[in-house]
Amino acid sequence: MAMTGVVKDELSRLSVLKPCCRKAEVSTLLRFASGLHLVGGRIVIEAELDTNVTARRLIKDIGEVFGHKAEVLVLAPAGLRKGSRYVVRVYRDGEALARQTGLIDNHGRPVRGLPRQVVSGATCDAEAAWRGAFLAHGSLTEPGRSMSLEVTCPGPEAALALVGSARRLKIHAKAREVRGVDRVVVRDGDAISALLTRLGAHDSVLAWEERRMRREVRATAHRLANFDDANLRRSARAAVAAGARVQRALEILGDEAPEHLVVAGRLRVEHKQASLEELGQIADPPLTKDAIAGRIRRLLAMADKRASDLGIASTDANLTAEMLAP
Repeated sequence: MAMTGVVKDELSRLSVLKPCCRKAEVSTLLRFASGLHLVGGRIVIEAELDTNVTARRLIKDIGEVFGHKAEVLVLAPAGLRKGSRYVVRVYRDGEALARQTGLIDNHGRPVRGLPRQVVSGATCDAEAAWRGAFLAHGSLTEPGRSMSLEVTCPGPEAALALVGSARRLKIHAKAREVRGVDRVVVRDGDAISALLTRLGAHDSVLAWEERRMRREVRATAHRLANFDDANLRRSARAAVAAGARVQRALEILGDEAPEHLVVAGRLRVEHKQASLEELGQIADPPLTKDAIAGRIRRLLAMADKRASDLGIASTDANLTAEMLAP
């Protein structure tokens, strides 16, 4: 199951006992998922949800907390919608519930943001508001470079109110408009974990953190492997280039080169892929890495000076563009 479904399933089964939290959750859920309709001069509330367990939770809370009866309609998959949708409808007492949950004000006008009692409530009310908003229109992407927890909002006022609730929970969230749709987004991995924990999705946090850690370990391993691979390629190119320069140095100096420098140079030419440490181990008697490097350096310096005196190409003449590549 995708992470969004996992989180919604756990939140829908979470037991909440405090009446203020249940009221804040229902009020926010209805604000983010509902539509107010006038049917025969009467206000009807409809909340469209994507899971059956969330719909049952909403019906239960409407009945137990606000004392109104709600019914559910199941919309079969159609068009681009792959899964069933569940419409919770309050017909008989729609206006009373709308006033109780803050969907309309005392004058019967729709409220654009969140209800006053939710915005000015305690920290637990802010948590309940986020829980209701996520159940209504929330989504959680897989951990990775573009991970995010996102809630689609009914308008900019509701988005700003949700950002304010996140701030009270010490969570950094941003409101933004994407193709005419207002959204609230949390992108930081630690902030997402903290928010899910505050909402009560403890099992989902563990699963999400496990996937996040696995992704980060894999990314680190790939990065280190690429780094080591690049270092090996650079070392191999440097060794081949050194071998080409030494070959040219031996040609320039001929019999004039000191024997111990010639031995080191021939080791470099005969073992072009070997490291300086490996060349030192091959030498007879064995030499240190610094000793081999010093002898090859002196051989090249002597050859370059000799080439300069004779007016001929130096030891760089044998280098190709591939050897010089970074």
